[in-house]
Amino acid sequence: MSKFVANCVVMGVKSRPSQDGKRIFRNAVLYFEEDTTTLEASVSDEHESLYKLMEANKMKLAHVTINLREYKGQRFLDVTGYQPVTGAMAASGKDQAKS
Repeated sequence: MSKFVANCVVMGVKSRPSQDGKRIFRNAVLYFEEDTTTLEASVSDEHESLYKLMEANKMKLAHVTINLREYKGQRFLDVTGYQPVTGAMAASGKDQAKS
């Protein structure tokens, strides 16, 4: 399993029940401004508080920690950390990106 931290914007979050109704699957749509990539990552039940925080801070720049894992030949992205970037940090980050 690999882990990386990135700056991105959470475009939206969604949840849906499993077919048997016993679990809820949560996903976040992440937008990376540097290369205009959009990825969907899951948010596990263990990180439900992150899901709620992302939902409350949609469309805002944030530091996101993502685990990349592989299961039976398929790759999955899991959000394991989320920290909204404050106004002052966002402005300095954009200034650094320009230089």
